[in-house]
Amino acid sequence: MASYDKSDTVRLEVATPRDATKLLKFISAYYRFDRIPLDRKALALALSLLLENQALGRAFFIRTRGRVVGYMILTFGFDLEFGGRQATVTDFYINSGHRRKGVGREALMQVETFCRECSVKAIELQVTGKNARALIFYKSCGFEAYDRIPMSKRLDLFPCGSEP
Repeated sequence: MASYDKSDTVRLEVATPRDATKLLKFISAYYRFDRIPLDRKALALALSLLLENQALGRAFFIRTRGRVVGYMILTFGFDLEFGGRQATVTDFYINSGHRRKGVGREALMQVETFCRECSVKAIELQVTGKNARALIFYKSCGFEAYDRIPMSKRLDLFPCGSEP
């Protein structure tokens, strides 16, 4: 695994294609925690694409004291509103025993540094409105909510012109 290290206690490691199985275990835990439906086959295929093509983004393991305790998925996009290249944290998960100890804050700080070095102008993430702790945490890290409602359309399920 390649390393992206800015701290003695928390370190992000860039996942490689060889790490897919290990990463899938963390992703499954996150999906269970956040009650996200899991299509393992589709997820494995998408993860493979991400791990093979760094132009799409990065998958990071979050390591502290020599142990992997979570992961983060960061994907790249472009948004005129924010001045160009932007990144989206699509997944951010830390095992329960390591939460509320500064690990997440340090991981986000390291991702911000990484993004600045990649000429990213803004970082976006999503959080459910019911997750009060996460909302407070993200606000304390400088994220702000915009008066928008994120909407998605699954193109594999609803072709153009069809209604869900």
